[in-house]
Parts: sequence; C-alpha cells; structure tokens
Amino acid sequence: MSFIAEHRLWREKIIVDALHTADVQLAPAYAPKILAALAAHHSPPPASPNDSEILQNRKQLKALPPMVSRHLEIMAFDSPPDARKLKDVPSAAEFLAAAEDLFRAILDAFRRRVLHRDISVNNILVADNQLIMVDWEIGRRFQEPSSTARRGTLTGTLDTMSVASLANRDPLPHEDIESAVYVLLKVLTQTFVPPADQEREWAATLDTYCWDDPDVPPNRLLNTRLSIWSGRNLENSTVGETVQIFRSAGHATRAQLVLSLLSLPLPLQRKSIDSSDYDTILSSLQGLVEQAVAAVRSVDASSLIWGSAKVVDAGQEEI
Repeated sequence: MSFIAEHRLWREKIIVDALHTADVQLAPAYAPKILAALAAHHSPPPASPNDSEILQNRKQLKALPPMVSRHLEIMAFDSPPDARKLKDVPSAAEFLAAAEDLFRAILDAFRRRVLHRDISVNNILVADNQLIMVDWEIGRRFQEPSSTARRGTLTGTLDTMSVASLANRDPLPHEDIESAVYVLLKVLTQTFVPPADQEREWAATLDTYCWDDPDVPPNRLLNTRLSIWSGRNLENSTVGETVQIFRSAGHATRAQLVLSLLSLPLPLQRKSIDSSDYDTILSSLQGLVEQAVAAVRSVDASSLIWGSAKVVDAGQEEI
C-alpha cells in the first residue's frame, strides 16, 4: 500500500474540504471539520499537480478521479461524542427542528455546489440541537462526471434512495430532498408503537415500505417508492393504510406530518428543469425546500406523540 499525499485522489475528504472552502460566508455547521486524515492505495498514482497547486485552483476540485482499487481513507472529525440518530432524539420538538435543518442543510450544501447523495438514517445525526450530516464519501460536486468504476452501479443506502438514483440517473439535489423525506418517513413509521389489536395489521403495512431490507430488488423498491407518491391520496394504498392506523391509534399529528411531507412535488420531473443550469436548479431547489420546511411547520410539536409519551384514546384529539 502507498500513502496518498495528493488531494485529488481522496474521496470523502475532497468533498468535505470543498464544503468548508466554498465561497460562502459561514462554515457549514452540519459538516464536521476533519482534524486528521490518512489515505492509501495499492498502486502509485498517475502524475498530477501537487497539493498546493490543487488547493489554490479550486476548479480542479470539480472532477474527482476514478475510484482507486483498494482505496482506504481514515479520518478523525471534530464532532461531539453525544450525537444521536433522529429516532433517538428525546422530544418531538427536537425531531421537527432536525427535520427542518436537514432540508436547509441540503440546500446550503448545493449553494456550495455539493450533493451528499447518501441521505440515510445512519448518516443524519443530532448533537446539542445541531444537525450533523456524515459520510460524504459518495458526495459529488455539481456536474462532476461519474467515475468509471461507479458508472452503472447503485451508490447510497438502498431503502432511502430516490427514484432517480434507483433508476441510475445522474443526481440532482432534489434527490437528496426526496431521500430526506424517506428518512423522516422511516423514523415516523419505525418509532410508532401500535395498539395491541393493530399489531398484525401494522406489521404488514410496515413491511411494504421495505425498510432495512438489503435484499430487495432495486426495481421492486423503485416501484414501491413510486407507489408511495402516487398513492398518497388513496385509502387502500400503503400511505393510506399508514395514515388510517396512525389516526385510529390517536396519532393524528403523525398522520398529518406524513401527508404534508408526501404533498411535496416529488419525485422531480426531469423534463421540467435544465439539469445543466446551476442557477435554474438552485432556484428550483430553494422553492422545494421552502415547501418542505412549511410541511414540517404545519404540525405542532406539542401534539406529536413521541417516545414514551402517553397515547390518547383513538377517539380523542391529541393535545
């Protein structure tokens, strides 16, 4: 193994560095800084400019090299030790605040011309009321070409991949928003505890989402995700059954949040946007994030049953 001294051969580090060196006023609090890093590969890299030249000319950061065989990166991040996953935050207010921050962080990253491309439950953390997005390894700068090694292969966490990602299309930041919706939907469904008389019905409904199923065929998952959006207003759909069970169990606010999130204009219709025009994409993303934040704010944290909070009777309103 040979140590890598040249920044262009890094994967995650080059993306995180790009976030922190972008021409944006504030540093991204959602992306921890790297304190130390080590990378190695099995063969000598091809000739290239040295580190200082690359850092001085940011344009060279727009294109990452192909994945190097047996590529290894070890990094130490400046991140708090008490970070939690979204499902483990102690209150509904913190969950909703993190959800709003997640959408805004995706927008801020794209203002820095970066896409995360692996928005998942394990990669979204909260510490001291601060959202943290980790694992930027398959992140990409806007209009960066796919590497030869990865072209034609699925990259990301399967159960929260966007429809476009499952179809192997080049990513847009809207896909990160779609993945964020799946993350929130996954947390809302997996943290729900049904009444005893609805356990079997809920287990069957939950199974249709294919959460945490690494063996589900991508084509089946793609159709499942499309059905979530197309069936959001149908009573006999997965979403319809989810909402019905939530409401009958006294979780009306949880049901409302699901419907609000799924009212977003997703998956993105590619024909409606010029995927090569950064300003057009940014403007479209800003509008989508505004709608996503409004969807989160449409519910009251005080009425969203969370954790060990007492569940009200099915016929009562949540307070």
